[in-house]
Amino acid sequence: MNDIASAKVLEYKGNTLRFTPEDPAEAKIPADELHEHLQKPSTARTKRLKERCRWKHASAGEFIEKSVTAGIERMRYLTEAHKASVGQPEAIRRALGLANVLNKSTLVLQEDEFIVGYHAEDPNMFPLYPELSHMAVQDYLRSDYSPQPADEAAAINEYWKPHSLQSKCQPYFDPADLGRMYQVSSMEAPSFASGYNSIVPPYETVLEDGLLARIKLAEKHIAEAQADMSTFPWDGTKGLDNIAKIDNWKAMVIACNAVISWARRQARLCRIVAENFETDPKRQAELLEIADICQRIPAEPCKGLKDAMQAKFFTFLICHAIERYASGYAQKEDTLLWPYYKASVIDKKFQPMDHMGAVELVEMERLKISEHGAGKSRAYREIFPGSNDLFILTVGGTNAKGEDACNDMTDAILEAAKRIRTAEPSIVFRYSKKNREKTLRWVFECIRDGLGYPSIKHDEIGTEQMKEYAKFSLHGNGATDEEAHNWVNVLCMSPGIHGRRKTQKTRSEGGGSIFPAKLLEITLDGGYDWSYADMQLGPKTGDLASLKTFEDVWEAFREQYQYAINLCISTKDVSRYFEQRFLQMPFVSAIDDGCMELGMDACALSEQPNGWHNPITTIVAANSLVAIKKLVFEDKKYTLAQLSQALKSNWEGFEEMRVDFKRAPKWGNDDDYADGIITRFYEEIIGGEMRKITNYSGGPVMPTGQAVGLYMEVGSRTGPTPDGRFGGEAADDGGISPYMGTDKKGPTAVLRSVSKVQKNQKGNLLNQRLSVPIMRSKHGFEIWNSYMKTWHDLNIDHVQFNVVSTDEMRAAQREPEKHHDLIVRVSGYSARFVDIPTYGQNTIIARQEQDFSASDLEFLNVEI
Repeated sequence: MNDIASAKVLEYKGNTLRFTPEDPAEAKIPADELHEHLQKPSTARTKRLKERCRWKHASAGEFIEKSVTAGIERMRYLTEAHKASVGQPEAIRRALGLANVLNKSTLVLQEDEFIVGYHAEDPNMFPLYPELSHMAVQDYLRSDYSPQPADEAAAINEYWKPHSLQSKCQPYFDPADLGRMYQVSSMEAPSFASGYNSIVPPYETVLEDGLLARIKLAEKHIAEAQADMSTFPWDGTKGLDNIAKIDNWKAMVIACNAVISWARRQARLCRIVAENFETDPKRQAELLEIADICQRIPAEPCKGLKDAMQAKFFTFLICHAIERYASGYAQKEDTLLWPYYKASVIDKKFQPMDHMGAVELVEMERLKISEHGAGKSRAYREIFPGSNDLFILTVGGTNAKGEDACNDMTDAILEAAKRIRTAEPSIVFRYSKKNREKTLRWVFECIRDGLGYPSIKHDEIGTEQMKEYAKFSLHGNGATDEEAHNWVNVLCMSPGIHGRRKTQKTRSEGGGSIFPAKLLEITLDGGYDWSYADMQLGPKTGDLASLKTFEDVWEAFREQYQYAINLCISTKDVSRYFEQRFLQMPFVSAIDDGCMELGMDACALSEQPNGWHNPITTIVAANSLVAIKKLVFEDKKYTLAQLSQALKSNWEGFEEMRVDFKRAPKWGNDDDYADGIITRFYEEIIGGEMRKITNYSGGPVMPTGQAVGLYMEVGSRTGPTPDGRFGGEAADDGGISPYMGTDKKGPTAVLRSVSKVQKNQKGNLLNQRLSVPIMRSKHGFEIWNSYMKTWHDLNIDHVQFNVVSTDEMRAAQREPEKHHDLIVRVSGYSARFVDIPTYGQNTIIARQEQDFSASDLEFLNVEI
């Protein structure tokens, strides 16, 4: 039977509820092809742009489109400048490197596009970053994606080996410790080896001030500093500080001038094409309009929405791909663009358009992001299956006055996402009960249509976190209460300040992963990894005979966890030390008000601490601890020695024992026994031990549990676990999500379990898979809206949804060519289902599809 049209019947409060489709036309759509009927681009242009989009998604570490390859121009021109600038201050060398790349790199202009600019010499290419990690570049040199000429690329990488961040950081760590990190089984490899990074750029200064104003400000500071150095009487305890500041301000001027020149090169290209090659009068006029925009923007302040979209995209390319690689698309896009939407759509003062014109612009932006290419290491291509990169923007929430921040730009962003159906950029919605229903309906429709986004974050929790972190500001200038409302997700889950200053500039402030399931595995073998690496992976915490009580197991795990998290954070801080000395970001510094005021590099300045790290596979470890406590230490049905024997046999020959451990109480069922142990685990160890650490910025480090695709990758490297899981199987798919298929008591039981974890957490991802017929029914919005109000009242940090049927996912496995618009939520990101390896697809199918019973509706207080 077609499960979209099936009339599920439920008796509720004396009424018979029938869940027929809200759109009667869906009754005629087969259940296994629903999502191929939902795309509705706003214009013929965006339909064409999507059809020709050059996707850069990877699966199992390989690019899906075989035409994708690494470019060489960024490497070439950066190296050329580095060799020519020997002896100059490092900040200026970095600025000259950026300028050389921008002045000499090939420009890309594609048919139909209105938002222009690219970061490599060909739209099928992406840049590489030998100054970050020579290991990551070496991986490309050995692959089918190697930049050409290959011998030149190899020589460039060899040149950078002694200069790279990786080479500068490695000598400060015990090789044995680094060897353990490079296994990526108990903890992630250090970022100085992978080159992975993320940033929240201060877009506001570019759009509001323009770069010419930033140049004037830097030149003013240079003149003041030079005058200060000439003032009598000289004070060497203060005057010498001006030297580094002057170098930084000079670097800012070089960088901003280079970006202006680069944008104006784009303008000249558009004008040349319009006047000499384009034959369509409409496109000619459009190219001349683009040329006008790029001549003014980002040099001058933006006046209309087209200006703002172009300035924002230029800034994104510099901050995320050209000056340095950085993942993410962190911005409060609706707030950022609202003044320009108002000028163009409402007031029609500049670049006049209607609301659908704004929607088309957002659709075009989404497609530009979808074909953006990132030269990530192979390891990171593996752990984001089906993804290009973690492009994630934030909307909604409340403003500095505590009022609803939703506006018509918010709706345009959501409507464009619903219409064009791309996995990227993903969207985070800051949920507040103050948000208007009109916008909440757009949020629901995106979720109902199976996009997997917006993911939902609790507005008030994020704001309070920003206030809490501000208390640890080293110089007492963290976020004010007003600024604390200005937060976005840095990547998938972690809130951070957005705006003109105090934003997170580097992943060495927050990011990286640790894997509790593997740590529990080695805890039961004295720190030794018998199932994967065959090496001592952590401290020697004693053999099984020394673990006489459950508290002994608990404390042994604590010791393994302390070792791993301490190493993770110290490698990040050492990275930060060298970033600010050899990987300065003069453009990012130029657009940050704090860096501009103080003459500091963006990697060095920390006004608002925001330390976080990702525990991934926590629920596998937590469920395992529950089973150990119950079956070994309370029921005494088995001994630790027997359990160890069963695990090392991957449960073979111990089938009955495995069933017992699999049937032990599990997280997500509102079970007081399991939830009590697991709450303690999250709050006392996962959060409590992490919080004891102080990072570079002076604040505590807090857990932000999110799994990306690592729950698959690390699951394959983790042996069998006491929750009944076989070795090599995927782990849990989120920071606090129940393990696949173990949440048997319905959606509200999951909420009640998750609500019990309240202390020492920065964020915990919660995946929920909801019934397609119910969500697409005429009652869907009322049920979801009540669910969200209850979620909010329970003070839960996050939730996100898959609304995709098993029938359709199975059909896509059989005939992938027919299901390119089927999008699913993996973990902190969405992906086209057909781009995910079968192993990963099956983990999503295995998630419990949550139906709603009458008791669920009653708990949610649904009014129908």
